[in-house]
Amino acid sequence: MKKGQQGQQGHQGLQGRQGHQRYRRGWGFFVPAVSEVPVVLIVLLAAAVLVTACGGNTGPAPKVVNIYIWTNYLPQEVVNEFERRTGIHANVDTYDSNEAVLAKLQSGVADYDVAVPSDYMLKILIPQGLVRPLDHGRLPHLKNLDPRFLNQQYDPGNGHSVPYLWGTTGIGYDKTKVQAPVAPVDSWAALFDPRHAGRILMLDDQREVFGAALRLMGRSINEKDPAILRRAAEMLKKQKPLVRTFNSSDFANLLAAGDVDLSQGYNGELAEAVARSAGRLAYVIPKEGGTLWIDNLAIPKGARNVDAAYAFLDFVMQPEIAAKIVNHVHYACANQAALPLIDGKIKNDPSIYPPQEVLNRCELIEDLGETTQLVDRLWTEVKAQ
Repeated sequence: MKKGQQGQQGHQGLQGRQGHQRYRRGWGFFVPAVSEVPVVLIVLLAAAVLVTACGGNTGPAPKVVNIYIWTNYLPQEVVNEFERRTGIHANVDTYDSNEAVLAKLQSGVADYDVAVPSDYMLKILIPQGLVRPLDHGRLPHLKNLDPRFLNQQYDPGNGHSVPYLWGTTGIGYDKTKVQAPVAPVDSWAALFDPRHAGRILMLDDQREVFGAALRLMGRSINEKDPAILRRAAEMLKKQKPLVRTFNSSDFANLLAAGDVDLSQGYNGELAEAVARSAGRLAYVIPKEGGTLWIDNLAIPKGARNVDAAYAFLDFVMQPEIAAKIVNHVHYACANQAALPLIDGKIKNDPSIYPPQEVLNRCELIEDLGETTQLVDRLWTEVKAQ
């Protein structure tokens, strides 16, 4: 949680001539001037003040870990169990875009010990020195992770991160609202269809939104050609009047509540909404392909509670804890040892654990380098349309 900085109330020194009282800075009470009291008494008084200031408690400061994580990504019961088993208090702040993580860590004032950036964001954070190298010797449960998610291009050897949860980006829709004679929802084209005007939700995430347009154009979500990106931006500007809202934190609830009929979104939260909808909702990865993403645990450079951060990372890599997280958030985990403990309905749900042929149509988002500035500018133009 955001930490308020407690201001220090300054005290004005009261200067006096011999025989007057003098205010000692930071002591909180008046004592006579040095020339008027024996030195031994002054030492005793100072010791008493220090004991009082510490409340008479010479024990260690309370242990704490400050976590910055995606919305709906860490069940409270897991937080409670971590605190009970380790004695470390966990403060949890949430965000809904990788750009928020980048801005916080670049600011240099963020007081976080654990962050959960996605794959491509690590390609930015690591070269800038914004996350610490990891000591694998302090993570004994690292052995539980699926080798398929380790040693990725964005972090070779997992030198700075470990995979946490993974998933896809696709379309959730209301089958009772989107039906014949309207075209079936199996393509990103559904989000650009004027027949759904005012009933469409897009993620408030420039890479995901541009990714939908680019895939519909038959291009990679990691396209760098300025001309192609400008064409994608023009598509999105024409789509803008059809979009009811851009939202990355509450998209599944808005779809479930009937506020929108189609929603771009992440599979876990949409899969949970589908499961609770009694057959009304559905989730699909469009035939053109979508985004495959891996979110990772990392320790920011400015972390103050490094030991507590390592304790948290290793805790959530324990099989039973990883399974609890998956069973609650409905996102797939990278923990191979947790699979037998995951609810069968979740483990066998193809929208959460897609078959390989579907994954083959998906791409990891990559850092665009200098092209990022162009995408930023185009995104601003789209949102201002």
